[in-house]
Parts: sequence; C-alpha cells; structure tokens
Amino acid sequence: MTSFIDTHCHLDRLEPPPAQSIADAQSVGVQTLMTISVNRETLAWVDAQSQAHPDVYGSLGIHPHDAAEYGPEVAEQIRTRCAHNPKVRAIGETGLDYHYHYADRATQLEAFRAQLELAEELGLPVVLHTREAEADTLEVLQQHPVSQRGVAHSFTGSLEMAQTLVDMGWYIGLNGILTFKNAEALRDVARNLPLDSLLLETDAPFLAPVPFRGKPNAPARIPVIADYLAQLLDISLEQLAEQTNRNAQTLFGFAPSGVLNPENVRSPLSS
Repeated sequence: MTSFIDTHCHLDRLEPPPAQSIADAQSVGVQTLMTISVNRETLAWVDAQSQAHPDVYGSLGIHPHDAAEYGPEVAEQIRTRCAHNPKVRAIGETGLDYHYHYADRATQLEAFRAQLELAEELGLPVVLHTREAEADTLEVLQQHPVSQRGVAHSFTGSLEMAQTLVDMGWYIGLNGILTFKNAEALRDVARNLPLDSLLLETDAPFLAPVPFRGKPNAPARIPVIADYLAQLLDISLEQLAEQTNRNAQTLFGFAPSGVLNPENVRSPLSS
C-alpha cells in the first residue's frame, strides 16, 4: 500500500474521536498526520494529542482570525510546550487573512511578525495561512526570515507568489481545492512548481475533495487528493507519494513512517 502524510488537519474539529480518525486514515495508507492549533484553546489539545498518538505530530500557533489572542503569555506557553514535547514540529498556523477580517490588519500583522520571530527563536518551521494578502505576507516574510522556512498551507494565491515562496525555500501545501471546478488557476500553479516543493494536506474537516465536496473532510481523503494531483502532473501515484513524503520529512524532521528522524530534528530551543 502506498504511504502518505497529511501535513495539515484539525483532529479536534473532526466528529469521530481522534483514534478513529487516525485508524481510518492509516487503513488507506495515510501513516502520519500533523494536527494544527489555531487559538489558545487548542494549544493544549494539539500538544496532548501529539504525545498520545505515535503517528501524530503537532504545530502550535494562533490563526489570523484569532490574532488578538496572541501575546507574551501565549508565546511562553508555546515555548514551554515545545521544550517538553519534541513532537511539536512547527509554529502556526499563523499569517494574514484579509478575506474575513475577524481581526483587524494591524493586529494580524503584529501577531504574524511575533510568531515568525518565535519560530526563529525555537528553530522551527512555520505553517502559514495567507488569504487575499499576498503583498503584505511576502513583505513580512522578507522582513522576518525564518531559517527553517515553512509551508504556505491550503495555497490559493497566484503563481507569482508561489514561485517567490519556493525561491525563498518554502513549500506549497495542496489539498482538495485542487479538485474544485473553479480552481483552474490553482491547478496551473501545481503544474508549474517543482515536485520537491509540494506537500499534501487535507485541512480536515474543511475542503473535502470532489466527489466528497460538501461533506466533512478527513485525513483518509489524502489518497483522493494525491491521485488527482498525480494525474494532473502526469506522474505515478507512487512517485508523488515518495517525493511529497520526503518533502515533509525535510521540512518537519520526521520520516515517512512517522518516526522522528534524528538527522533532521533540531532541539526546539536551538537557535
């Protein structure tokens, strides 16, 4: 069975309990999952679940929708959790979202910059959320470079932005949006990027791929997304899985089997 990695899901938002969602994913070859925090409430949950399940890893951060929550107390909580849990492999998701404006732009920018600085302090990559904020996102990333880079998750930006991020050493996260009827621009992005810059994700329970659109998404849908992308790129499913797994290993420091790779892992508090 072909092995896959879901580099971005929200296990806390899924209706089945985490153990069932993980088992369902692994039954179709999704061996490793990364669950993502978005606010103060989910920091502890992601930390605990990544420790409770051998093949689950975590990313800790504050989403731009909840940017007002970020401050010194939250930063210290993330530092502490990273220091005690080597399975926290990234900071985020953080970034800018100018579509909904649940937080004003100034607040989003402040929280985004601060989390990039925290990622650099901890020696961890970043899980980036960016929507309708291309210019500001790139400007902030250039002003606050992160040596461990990161992934622009659920990417829906322009090809120019994607190429700029890849040139900066970042990865592009692709999910079920690829399969949507109106996503030809995103398919064009995927066709024009090198395979070694791509990561697979579900963003479950959101953005279920066709033919499951409109239903809750799940990590078990990764093979559907992978098969679609492999056909789009005219490569074998095995080649796609092997390279995207290797990309995830390089970025997050774990092997495709889900085991932390000592050669890639840096101490969460290393500079």
